[in-house]
Parts: sequence; structure tokens; C-alpha cells
Amino acid sequence: SLSECTNSTTATFDLTSAQPAISTTAGATFAYYANQADAIAGNASTIATPTAYSSGNVTIYVRVTVGTCFKVVELQLNITQTSTPTITSSSTSICYGGSGVTLTSSQPTGNTWSTGATTPSITVTTPGTYTLTNSTGNCTSNPASITITAESDPDVQITGNLVLCESPTQLTATSTGTGNTYSWSNGTTGNTISVSAPGTYTVTVETPAGCQYQESVAVTQGAVPVVQNASLNECSNSTTATFNLTSAQPSISTTPGTTFAYYINQADAIAGNASTIATPTAYTSGNATVYVRVSTNTCFKIAELQLNVTQTSTPTITSPSTTICYGGSVTLTSSQTTGNTWSTGATTPSITVTTPGTYTLTNSTGNCTSSPASITITAESDPDVQITGNLFFCQGSSTVLTATSVGTGNTYSWSNGTNGAVNTVTTPGTHTVTVTTPAGCQYQKSVTVAVDPAIVVNIAQPAEITCTNSQVTLDATASVYQPGATFLWTATGGGNIVSGANTLTPVVDNNGTYTLTITSTPLGCTNQASVTVIKNTTPPTISVTASALTICPGQSVTLTASGATSYTWTGLPGTGNTQIVSPTTTTTYTVTGIGANGCPASTPATITINVVPEIVSPLHDIEICKGDKAVLDAGSGPNYTYTWSTGATTQTITTELAGTYTVTINNGACSKTFTATVGYLVTPEILEIHYKNNTLVIIAKNNGILPMEYSIDGGVTWQPSNTFYHVFSNTLYSIQVRNRGMTCYSEAIYYTFFMPNVITPNHDGKNDYIDFSEINKFGNFEGNIFDRYGKVVFNASSKNPKWDGKHLGNLAPTGTYWYKLSWEDRISKKPVHLSGWILLKNRD
Repeated sequence: SLSECTNSTTATFDLTSAQPAISTTAGATFAYYANQADAIAGNASTIATPTAYSSGNVTIYVRVTVGTCFKVVELQLNITQTSTPTITSSSTSICYGGSGVTLTSSQPTGNTWSTGATTPSITVTTPGTYTLTNSTGNCTSNPASITITAESDPDVQITGNLVLCESPTQLTATSTGTGNTYSWSNGTTGNTISVSAPGTYTVTVETPAGCQYQESVAVTQGAVPVVQNASLNECSNSTTATFNLTSAQPSISTTPGTTFAYYINQADAIAGNASTIATPTAYTSGNATVYVRVSTNTCFKIAELQLNVTQTSTPTITSPSTTICYGGSVTLTSSQTTGNTWSTGATTPSITVTTPGTYTLTNSTGNCTSSPASITITAESDPDVQITGNLFFCQGSSTVLTATSVGTGNTYSWSNGTNGAVNTVTTPGTHTVTVTTPAGCQYQKSVTVAVDPAIVVNIAQPAEITCTNSQVTLDATASVYQPGATFLWTATGGGNIVSGANTLTPVVDNNGTYTLTITSTPLGCTNQASVTVIKNTTPPTISVTASALTICPGQSVTLTASGATSYTWTGLPGTGNTQIVSPTTTTTYTVTGIGANGCPASTPATITINVVPEIVSPLHDIEICKGDKAVLDAGSGPNYTYTWSTGATTQTITTELAGTYTVTINNGACSKTFTATVGYLVTPEILEIHYKNNTLVIIAKNNGILPMEYSIDGGVTWQPSNTFYHVFSNTLYSIQVRNRGMTCYSEAIYYTFFMPNVITPNHDGKNDYIDFSEINKFGNFEGNIFDRYGKVVFNASSKNPKWDGKHLGNLAPTGTYWYKLSWEDRISKKPVHLSGWILLKNRD
């Protein structure tokens, strides 16, 4: 064996350095192999540079050769591996005023620190770089290192108002450095907290290195004054008044020792700045809020002082008119809702007067009374409104109504929206005129206008003239008219009245426009309406569509006809508009039909369904050696496109992984899925090898799909037959069996043992001895040579594998000898028995 130390899993060995330990036989040569079979075969697969062979823990096979003989020995390569230790630290920084940092090795033994310590852990109190190595046997690892820093004083401070009044106070913590975090004794995190109770507050500052520092402050409770909001009231003839703000102090606060400051702005009051009201004992203002800062020696509160101005003003009298209309009255209204006193003695907001004259009004607010307001009211005489005109007319015509009145400057408006004295009326009913005088007074007059009952011509929608219906009867029986009315039909646009032109139900036989006129008596009012008759004898246009124009064999398609109400399909049953067909070849389908007008189609419709060839694929299962690649071919075809389960879209794919693969082939009309399995090949199993008369036969079990092929020269040449001829006897062969074309194989080493029946130990190099060296290695080997009396003259063993015709060191007599051999076959594990005779020719 050879041993090396290394920092990895491999090392470089000088294999030749082990030669003295392997063999001291003179003239011996050494060849080094990674594979035992190669060493036994003595082939060219040697280790290229044995003096510098890079390897891990492994066994090397050394073929030691002297002359024509060799032996294979095992050379064990052993690696002692060292690894660079890992240093872990309780922190990478020494806290200001702290006790130090503990450094710990990942290895429990073999440690050497740069401080000289050899323990698994050390504690350092000064910053710097510390290194560590680890030893295993005679090997020392590469050094590991870690750099430890030291923190400076973080200078933790707390600022803020330390006297607590009614509102919470804010404390702010600061420290030097970046990335520091803050936590307070009340559970709050962050560098600021809001404090609402007196007491001691402590902040803990933690640096990014994990060091913690603390600072504390005491917050005390101040004297808070008791205040309440108040108001001051003043009367004024304008929107402002003069207030003595200090007169409200007893209502705002009675707390002893307080001071008062008055502000217009609440923010100034809270800030307690110099923007106070200069003369609070004589402050001129309208309705407003003044903010009073009430202070003790430590705390303050803000009270609101509401200033209210009660303003008096002369009321305004409004009236819808300054004239009392004939037979009417006028309502006078004050601009104030309360505090009114009218010259009539009334105190309501409004009064109604019926006589002309001058009316006055005053208004009081609290103890204040306004200056009087006044208005003069006049009165009108009767305007005598009249309406003249014809009060009867026919439906659809009109009548003219004319209005008159006494006075000048009057205007007229009618209930139908007409303005002016003259009104043209087109609807029956009551019509009212409103006369408005220049003073705004309005007077009305009404008349009733009647109209001849309305004639309503109502013609039902006629049926069409079709191929099955040559005449139609028009129907106007739903018309509305008075008894004694007359009827008259006329035809235009090609229409023709067959009969009944003076009735409500004439018969017609052609398309056109037919008009009915109904005349009433005795006024002769008329009304008419028209209807159009359609003549529809046009043949329908038939069309046919299909759910698919191209299908695959076995698929169905739905044909749908349109343009008619009933259909006739050529070669297909039924009169419906759909057919489901499954053609096996390309087929043309024909359909005709009859339209809703009873007319047959003049031209049938056709459609052709194309049937494309069936999709086929040569895809089949494949076996490969592990590490090899398989090519799966889906095959080609017209318009084929491919979608593999791998995502590939090519005709072929290459894979080295076992599994099931699917491909969906689409030809533009349909698709079909094919499946193939790629499996790892199980190499053939060599069961037996037979050698006789220079012929070698290999018996193997085929575990795959492909036929087997055989090699006896280590895979250099292959043949499909398991029988080899002209095979040398007593020769070690490398047997290999594989499936045809595969790269993986099964192998065995086989010795072609042949027992000669003549031995001539005359040292001429021919038949000088019988060599049992190779078969002596077989399991349960026994070999004996007997003389003709049954006496054992030679027993083959590992120490004495060759018989050179001697017995007990002397030449055995020339003659016939018998042998008996047995062993266990290395491949089949079956016992082998050989026996026979040998002719020994010794020189006497």
C-alpha cells in the first residue's frame, strides 16, 4: 500500500515507489492498471504516468512479469485527508466596555491559534486578526482567519420635555453610529416614545454588532389648570362690537396662580408665542372665537372664548304687487322672521291687506328696535274679460277664439300655451285665457270647444301574396267612425282591387299601396290611412355549411343548410336543416329546399367533405445502455407536425433517460398520439463456456430485444455466432457478450484448458511438461496422475503446478499413465471432471 496526506479527496502517488514492496524478483517488470481484468489480460489500458498518478482511496492492480510468466497483485492507495477548520465567533465586534469575544474552532482537537492556544475555543479582548490551523497526524491544514473589531462609546442620550402635563410628552433617544436599534423599558421600539405617565424611562440601544447600551431619564407630573370654554355677548348696529375679554376670566378658570393670554390663532395659543391680542379689555370683533392660554408655572391649557354680536337692522317689506287686484288682496312680508311690529298692530312676519293705503313695519332684536320701513298699496277696477268665436270644428281642423278686456297695456295668455288675444284651437275641451294688467293683476275667462268625433282608420297588416296564396283580403274593420260614414279604397304602385272597394274588407291580387278614406256626416270630416301589400314569389337561395371541411377517417361532421323552411338531401333521409355524416372518402353532398313563401329553390347547394389519410408512425420501444442515447423517430407523412411529451416539435428526438415518451402527430386536420418506451438494457448473462477441439462455445441468456453478438478478444472484434473456431488451447481469453450494436456488455475471463496425451521432457521446448498453473486456481481443484498400477505419481498444487515426467525427483519410466482432474467451473459453478491417459516418453 501507499499513503499520502492531502487537503482534498485526492492525492498524487508515485506508484513505482511501491515496487520493492511488491516484488524483488530479478528482471521483473511492472505494469499498473485501474481494472483487474485489464491487468490479467495484460492489455494496453495501463496507467499512463505511474510516477504521478492522481487518485483517491482505491486499489491499483500491478502486473508483475518475469519472462513469460506474470502475476497480478493489489496495490492499495490510502489518503489521509485534512480540512481547513472553520472559526465561529460569538460576535465580530468587542462591545465598548465589554468582556471580550469567544472564538470557537469547528474541530475539537488538533487546533493551534495565533495566540499560541491549542484549545477548541479562546476569548479575546483586543481587536485584530486571529488565525487557526488544524493538525491530523503529520498533516497541518491551511490556516483559517477572522478579524475582530472593537466598538467606540455610542454616547446614548435622551432628550424631550421631562415635565408631564395633560398631553403626553415625547422622548427622543440618540446615539453615535449607523444601523442602531432602540427598545424602551415600556416595550416600545424605535428612537422616540410618547409618555403619558410620570416615572423612569430607560432606552436600550443595540448596535449592528449586537452590543447593547442603556440610558435612563425621570419624567415628573406638572400642575395642570382646570379650564372651561366661555362666551361674551354684545349688541351692535353693525357686524362688530367692542368686548372686554378679561371679564370672562372667572368663567374660564378659578385655578389659583393662573395667568391668561389671548390669541386670535389657536396655533399661536398652543405655542405660547408673543402674537397675543394687544388690548384684551377693548377688543373690537365680529362673531369670532378667541383662544385663551391659561398657564400655571409648569403647564397650560387652551380654552375657547366665543364672541357673539347681536346685530339689529331696518327690515325690508316685500310684496308680490303694489296694487290690489279687483276682488283680491296683497300679502306684505317682512325680511325678518321674528321681532316684527306692523302699523296694523300685527306682529307676524306677513300680513294680508285688501284696502289701498301706506303700511309701516319695525323690527326688534333683544332690547333693540330698528328704524321703520313703509310701502304704499293701490287698487284696480273690474277689467270685464270676454271670449268670442266658433265653439265647434272637425277633427284635424281648427277654430279661432278672440279675448277682450277693459284697460290698456293688458297681455293675454291661453291655457294651450298661446300668447295674444287671438288663439287658434285644434283640440276640443275647455280653453281659458288669462289677462294680466300692467300692475300684474290677473283675470281669467273660459269657454268649451267641441269637435266632431274622431275618425280612426285602422288597417290590419295584410298577408303576403306568395306562390301558394295569389289573393289577400285587406281588413279595416277595427277602424273607429260614426254611423252613416262612407268608405273608399284606392290603389297605387301597381296595386289592383279585385272587389269590395267601398267596404272595409276589399280583395286584392297584386303588390302595391292601398289607401282607405272614411268620411263622416253631417260635417263631412275625413281621415285616411294606407297599407302596403307585398308580393313575395322569389325562390329561396339555399346555402350549406359544415362543422369541418376536412376530417380524418372515422370522424363525423355536421352539415347545416339555411335559406328555406324544409329541405331535401340527395341520398340522405329527413327534411331537417342538419345532417350528421361520416364519410370514409372525400364526398360531395347536395341539398335543395322550399322557402317560407312556398316557392322551391331554383339552384341546389353543394358542399364537399375531404377525408385525409390516417396518421401512422413507426415509433417503437427502444433499449439502450445506461449513458448511451436513443433516437426516437415518429416517421414522416403529409403535412405532419409533431409535439413530443418533452416539448420537442421535430420528427426525431434523442434521449439518454429511460421512460415513456409520447408524440402527438397532427396533419392539419386531425391528430393521433403514439407511445414508445425507452428502457435501460440488461446485458446478456453468460451462463456457460465450453471449449473442445480448438472450438469455443459461449452459452448466454439474452435479456434484451436485439440479438446477441460475441467477442473473445476483449471486444476488439465481434461476431453474431456464439461458436469460435481455431481457438488456442491453454490460453486466457477475455470473453464479452452484448446485444448487437450496444456499448454495454457482460464479460468473463476463460482459460482454454487442454490436457495433452503425450509428454516428452527432453528440454526441446515442446511437450516438456504439463502445466496445471491456471486451472489450479479454479475452485475445488484436484489433479492427480497415476501409473498403470493406480499409484499417484504426481499431485498438482499451487506449489507444484507442473508435471515434467518425474516422480519423487526421478524420471518416471516411459509408458502410459492415467490422469484424473476435477474443479468448479468459474462461470456455471458446475463441477468439471476430466480423465484419460498420457504417454510419457522419457530418455532411458
